[in-house]
Amino acid sequence: MAPPGGNKRKIHTPSFWGLFLILFAFWLLITGSVHYHYLLGGALCAYLVARFNNSLLILPQERFAVNFKTAMKAVFYLGNLIAAVFMSGIDVARIVLQREMPISPCIVKFTTSLDKTVSRVILANSITLTPGTLTIGLEGDSLTVHCLTRENALEVSNWYLEKEL
Repeated sequence: MAPPGGNKRKIHTPSFWGLFLILFAFWLLITGSVHYHYLLGGALCAYLVARFNNSLLILPQERFAVNFKTAMKAVFYLGNLIAAVFMSGIDVARIVLQREMPISPCIVKFTTSLDKTVSRVILANSITLTPGTLTIGLEGDSLTVHCLTRENALEVSNWYLEKEL
């Protein structure tokens, strides 16, 4: 028999409540109602999903601290990512709509300086979300990216958003 408090796994950690709030906010967004049935059902579903999946998402040593500074960094990063996606979308549309389509597809492999695995995955997914680029490989700290143009290839290896992670 384990001593009191000895081998118990902490369930209601800050990451649990962060996941719960994200799931509950998503529930409210898709239901579009604040009727008590929806609120109760959403809270119950968000609690159960967060309870049983909290330890599956990110390893404890990879988690970010849950505080105001981290939340502001995330908001800033998402804002910059949305701007980058929008600007890249305009660039790709400009390229595709030209009669001669000046594309020069290439694959670039580069090494990132990010320490945490979750940061490298966020970077890889951010590159994939940006029109004109596609992450096709992530091994250790090395990323392989397909780019629509050589200019994209030069920009992707030292992308300004990498410094924000």
